[in-house]
Amino acid sequence: MHRDGLIDFTAGSVSGLVADGATHPIDTIRTRLWVQGPATGLEYRYRGLWDGFRDIVRKEGINALFKGFGSVALLTPVAHGLYFGSYEWSKMKLQSMTTKSGARVMGETSAHMTAGFLANCVGALIWNPMDVVKQKQQAVVGDLYHGPVDGLVTIWREGGLMQGLMRGYWSGIATYGPFSAIYFMTYERFKLDCMRYKLTSGKLNTAHFIVGGFFAGTVAAIATAPIDLIKTRIQVCDGYRGVVQTATRLVKEEGVGIFTKGLMARVIWVAPGCAITIAVFEDVKILMGGKPSL
Repeated sequence: MHRDGLIDFTAGSVSGLVADGATHPIDTIRTRLWVQGPATGLEYRYRGLWDGFRDIVRKEGINALFKGFGSVALLTPVAHGLYFGSYEWSKMKLQSMTTKSGARVMGETSAHMTAGFLANCVGALIWNPMDVVKQKQQAVVGDLYHGPVDGLVTIWREGGLMQGLMRGYWSGIATYGPFSAIYFMTYERFKLDCMRYKLTSGKLNTAHFIVGGFFAGTVAAIATAPIDLIKTRIQVCDGYRGVVQTATRLVKEEGVGIFTKGLMARVIWVAPGCAITIAVFEDVKILMGGKPSL
């Protein structure tokens, strides 16, 4: 692996583990908010983020907020390493593509969005089985598997690849492909504007990375919340298969309002996670002697 690629992979791995560890409790509540309801038959009913937090801690203990984290600790470093490595490589290649006359094939915004989408397609090869195991554990009261490896093996035996470990892959791409495109477009624009309007003394620092990541994560989280709800139902609950079938069933059985349920939990989970992830990634990359983004 090329030195810059190794730095991107390592920085991505570290950043993903730190961010996912910090935000996992909120992710657990978000998952339960999105899979509860009369159609799923699950026993809990939360009115919102705070109600879910209190109920889980009171009935199951504080450790229940970290259900499913074993699969995250095992797989998210690889997924994030591939994700950031693919993004930086794709961005470099797309921005260097020129016509015979020397004109760029893609503008900066298009390159950032395309690279973000492609990076998600690569990272999702690892994220998807991680999410299936993680969310199935998060959704139930009690223990479902004897650890992440047992979860992966059990799901493989029960459903194989596409109906098991990779269940919901295409709905995941439909969710996080656009999410990554919007996120990186917004984040890269934020960094450029900081330099353009002299909001920095000459180079970007951790504060810029945190603010930019939080803002970009908020925008992308709100824009893609409905499709993420659909993805979660497909991966966790029986009877939900395709995107269209799931969306139609949700509207019919639970009303249009279901698409705003858990939105605050998603933003509170995603935006800080994005801020932590990108700040750690950028700082670790700099510490390892990687090329600065700007």
